[in-house]
Amino acid sequence: MATQTDPSHQPTNAKAKSFGQIAQKTPPDMVSSNVTKITRQAAEPLTDQQRHDLIAVTAYYMAESRHFEAGHQDEDWLAAERQIAGADLR
Repeated sequence: MATQTDPSHQPTNAKAKSFGQIAQKTPPDMVSSNVTKITRQAAEPLTDQQRHDLIAVTAYYMAESRHFEAGHQDEDWLAAERQIAGADLR
């Protein structure tokens, strides 16, 4: 490994970033030359039964967070339907 004598090419120990975070600067000889391509695979759409099960579980947890207070079953179900429908679009 060659040593660097020019101080202008020496990496700094740390570079301040916003919100007070500190990021270590990587020396040029440590940078990987390999690049990995990440692709998003499309998932198959939910079946009616899977969608119903997800809505039921989501509605259950909504009711649980309210300590199963009576009178909100329909509200929980509809909110869960909206949440699952929104997740299908992502």
